[in-house]
Order: sequence, then structure tokens, then C-alpha cells
Amino acid sequence: MVSTEQLINDCVLFQSVTPEEMDELLDQAETEDFPEGVRILDEGNSTRYLWIIQRGTCEVRKQLSNGDEQTLTELGPLSIFGEMSFFKPAPHSASVVATSDVSIVRIPWKNFDQLLKAGVSGAQKVVYNTVRIMSDRLRTMDKWSAEMVESCGTKNKNAEWHEFRSKLYSDWQF
Repeated sequence: MVSTEQLINDCVLFQSVTPEEMDELLDQAETEDFPEGVRILDEGNSTRYLWIIQRGTCEVRKQLSNGDEQTLTELGPLSIFGEMSFFKPAPHSASVVATSDVSIVRIPWKNFDQLLKAGVSGAQKVVYNTVRIMSDRLRTMDKWSAEMVESCGTKNKNAEWHEFRSKLYSDWQF
């Protein structure tokens, strides 16, 4: 099992969180174990938890239009998931499946929101770190998507991609 010290030192989500702040956050958290093969999150469903893997591995899977699933990535100890639905209520964009026995810590939104409203600095640091994580993931996805479109090689696909990117960055409404 991952110690509090490891969470602070090695999990990007908790960078710059003090031990006292971590205790406040963990007081609001829940723990759960999942056996290998269990679907922890289902694409299309909605839960509002921020999940941190303490032990084991999971795959993030996206359903394809033909019904198959594509593995997007594998997550190991100290990885996080569920952050998009945590901060903005929406159905999960992918499924997460345990590929080994998994122990997790999860923070429910309602508890976390209370910490934010109370001005708890540890919660504010988690928000900041989550933005950094999501920015890195978006940057990677942007690079991958651009390379994928470039490899298609058709002018029509490139034009569609540039139009999509333009709308993505200018037409967002929150």
C-alpha cells in the first residue's frame, strides 16, 4: 500500500501538499479494493470521484463505433483518473478496468467541494495540480491527433482537422 509520504512525494496530484493538508484530504477520502477484471468506471455513466491508484494496475478503455474497446493507456500506482467528471458533472468519457487486483483512494466531490468552500489550501493545491495534469494530457492528445491527421495525408482531412481545432479553442462555452 502507498504511504501518505509517497502520495505527497510521488503523486503529481499532491505536489506541494503538506502532511497536515494531506491528512485533511484523506479524512474526506474513501478506500476500496477491486479484483482483477472489474470495471471500476463505465463509459457513459457518471460518478463524481477523484480516484488515486494505491496498488495495482488499470486500463483506460474507449468504446469504438463498432462496439469494440480500444485501450488508451495503462495506469499504475499513484496514477489518477476520473478528473474530468469530478470537476464537471458529465458522463465518463472512457471506462477504467482493473488489470490486476487494485486498491484505490477516492475523494467524493461533495466532500472535496466542502473543503474548497472552506478555503482549505490542500484542496486548492489539488485543483491546481489537476489543471496541470489535464493540460499535459491535452497537449499530448493534441500532438497525437495532429500526427494522426498528417499521416492520413489528404487535404480534406487536414482541412477538417484545422477547422475542428479552431472551433475547439474558440467556441468553448462553460
